[in-house]
Amino acid sequence: MRIFSPALLLLLVGCAGLRPFPPASVCPAPVGNIDALWSCVGRPDPAPKEGGLASTLRMANGDLTRRVILNQTPSLACNTKPWSGFEHVSQAVTGADRLEAFVHAGDAAQPVVFVVHGLYDSNSNRYVRYVASALAAHGFGVVVPDMRWHGCLISLTNTLGVLESADLMAWAKAVRDGQIASLRGRPVGMIGFSLGALDVIDTASLPEAVSRFDAGTIAVSPPAAVKDVRDRLDGLRTPMTIYFRLTLRMRNRRLGIPFWSREPFRSYLEKVAATTPFPTMDKLIAAAEPTRRLANVRRPLLILAAKNDPVLGEGAANAIAKAADPSLKYVHVIETDEGGHIGIMGRNPQWFVNAITNFFANAQHVP
Repeated sequence: MRIFSPALLLLLVGCAGLRPFPPASVCPAPVGNIDALWSCVGRPDPAPKEGGLASTLRMANGDLTRRVILNQTPSLACNTKPWSGFEHVSQAVTGADRLEAFVHAGDAAQPVVFVVHGLYDSNSNRYVRYVASALAAHGFGVVVPDMRWHGCLISLTNTLGVLESADLMAWAKAVRDGQIASLRGRPVGMIGFSLGALDVIDTASLPEAVSRFDAGTIAVSPPAAVKDVRDRLDGLRTPMTIYFRLTLRMRNRRLGIPFWSREPFRSYLEKVAATTPFPTMDKLIAAAEPTRRLANVRRPLLILAAKNDPVLGEGAANAIAKAADPSLKYVHVIETDEGGHIGIMGRNPQWFVNAITNFFANAQHVP
């Protein structure tokens, strides 16, 4: 079975990898309301044109042998070796799965930001560490957890944000209450990528998020229109979707799902639905749908979605943009033609680091 064509392999080899972010530029004027916050964040430069696949592969190039393969192997997925400026924390948290995270204390006057990785990744992926380090460089406290079915929590099934949101809420409370002493009592925000974006939108829509994630939320490439995304990932024959299914088949086999199941994503969702309060796959998907969550958000939520996303397709970006009705005061969607899947950070690194830095520095002050 040929997973990648020679042309794709050449593209992967030739595509530049993600690099550490440049220093951020802060907004010159103080931000005191929601309109000023969105003005401060701005928009990425639409030029030059770049294919969605190239933008997406930039996230993985150079990280393939380092983490992408290791993340799929239970005996190797859990990495506790920190990088410069971070320490590893492992502790039980009431009402949640165990917190396995890399932590940076930062400046006590700055918010704490949770950085939530995407599907098949972990808190040791390069893009996750670069984002965390960029926030740390600006003085933010940073918490980079492994999520269910990933890294040190690989033995737990993923539930499309249902149980993940409970984890994030409990972890944020633990941080604010001082279980990690250096982070006690500070505003908290979160940024999530891909599946992690689904997790943070779900979390931001909960009533308690008003006080626990008062520093706001950023979601990058969330899988909106989840039912359509499920059908796309099970049926479309592109290099990215074939990779998705191959990796999922390997993980499914550990759950007792046959490797050659015709629709591996559907099979997985049917398996895990029974572990949630939503006993059928359709009810789980409906509960996870981010477009239905936006009306409940009461703190600033910035969503970044690209039309040329080779994983989720244009429909996901269009769905989340359409759902962000102008009457939703705290929700702001930047839908771009370019950027691929979570690739906007590599395509427009200066804008991206400016945007996340200014967002988390100012969202806490928005009434």
